[in-house]
Amino acid sequence: MLIAILRRVGLSLIIICLVAVLVFLATEVLPGDALDVFLTSDDLMTMEAEDIEALRHEYGLDKPAVERFWQWFSGVVVGDFGVTFIDKTPVSDVIWDPLLNSLLLATVITLIAIPVALAIGILTGYYRGRKADSMVSSLAIIGYSIPDFVIGTLLIMFFAVWIPIFPALILVFADASVLELLKVSLMPAVTVIIGHVAHLSRLLRVGFIEAMNCEFVERARLSGIPEKRIVFRHALPASVIPSLNSMALFIGNLLSGLIVIEKVFGYPGLGLQLLEAVDKREVHVVQAVTFLGAVLVIGMNLLADLAIIILDPRVRSHKHE
Repeated sequence: MLIAILRRVGLSLIIICLVAVLVFLATEVLPGDALDVFLTSDDLMTMEAEDIEALRHEYGLDKPAVERFWQWFSGVVVGDFGVTFIDKTPVSDVIWDPLLNSLLLATVITLIAIPVALAIGILTGYYRGRKADSMVSSLAIIGYSIPDFVIGTLLIMFFAVWIPIFPALILVFADASVLELLKVSLMPAVTVIIGHVAHLSRLLRVGFIEAMNCEFVERARLSGIPEKRIVFRHALPASVIPSLNSMALFIGNLLSGLIVIEKVFGYPGLGLQLLEAVDKREVHVVQAVTFLGAVLVIGMNLLADLAIIILDPRVRSHKHE
């Protein structure tokens, strides 16, 4: 088991390094360099060539690409993503509050979505083939098929325009308190939950049905074990294991998937900060947000793999591990 864990950790570190290379190259393949992307056509017309070269030297853009990548990546390892072009503010200071806000929203979504998906998956799997199963499954397919921005717009129409319970647009700053953010995070959270709970519950339903049809469940029933204990003590853990990777992907993709939702509601998170950085041509901010989103996905997949290794004896005893 230790070898399998070390192998997964080593593979994740390699993938993170490859992601860093890809994120850096994504700006290098553009015509010109980061300064050309930042400067507008009016800036290029009014500035002298010597001034542009001085700026390029100031930001280290006149160095070879390999040297610039190593300087950027060595800073990323210690949390230094460089400075912004406009006001030379450290990128880590720019994205810190939006990152915390997005993590708060992602935590709220996770704490609601996972238990709801588990409950729906267990109920529909246990009562499979019945009218309730068909109804819930149909609603799940509909919810999964509707894009998040459509669900968000409908919620705004219902609960902000027609029934003014919640504000149509979130008007809090990025450095707002946790309590203020929690008050305005319900509709964005519900928007994401409606679409993604449907997918997770379908996966859990399939896993639960397979677990309930296994031999160990039949032996438990023949031994006289109560049905409730069979469901929660034996079938449920076995049904969750195949869905761990999907749950990890769901949690890991929340930061990148919240971009549209944060734009729709005006939530001051990392997605909204990324859109503003693209609009202002702040390449360093775009690099930082993209890299952090990829690292989160890789980290959540690593945790899911480690959980599977620990919980599933078949993986621990596999000869290739």
